[in-house]
Amino acid sequence: MASLGKNLPQVALLLGVFGIGAALPLLTLAYVSRLALLKARGKLLRAGKIGKTILGAAMVTVAALILFGVDKSVEAWVVKHLPTRLMNLTTRF
Repeated sequence: MASLGKNLPQVALLLGVFGIGAALPLLTLAYVSRLALLKARGKLLRAGKIGKTILGAAMVTVAALILFGVDKSVEAWVVKHLPTRLMNLTTRF
């Protein structure tokens, strides 16, 4: 209808209703998620702090393994005990 230039007020009303219908669930979701995040903010901050500490320790451990050459032994052990189909899947591409 709009491409033909006919019933333009009706087309404008239809597009306006469609826009409101599309925006309303998004606005509702944004409001609800904001409230949920504010409620869980303290827990998320604590989890982030703990997660950073764990990630840092893991990085230092991996760096030490690489520095002392232990990573090669770990890799050899993993390759030896990995199922054949998983090895084929991970080395195929």
